[in-house]
Amino acid sequence: MILNTNNSLDSVSAKGTRSKPASSPSAEVKSAESKSPQTPSSKSAGDQVVLSQEAQTLGRLQSKIDSAPDVNLDKVAEIRRAIAEGRFEINADRIAENMLNQNDLLG
Repeated sequence: MILNTNNSLDSVSAKGTRSKPASSPSAEVKSAESKSPQTPSSKSAGDQVVLSQEAQTLGRLQSKIDSAPDVNLDKVAEIRRAIAEGRFEINADRIAENMLNQNDLLG
């Protein structure tokens, strides 16, 4: 059974067709009236949205991210070679510093 928007139950047959219980026309009219959107008369065509400074900054950062290539294939190849040759070193201080710098940008 499927619950429709009028809070009554519809049954679905094995063929996928629905049969609705009989409802009074006045109930359908009331339901349609309650679904109609209410528009406040105070709205005008000149309404505007103003974004905060943070939202504008995030928008600019997102634009830069979107324009950057997804993967730097040359850097990936170099890191793979360094790992294979055993000369790849992890610098925890550098990683921590970069994480803090990133936090400062967002924050």
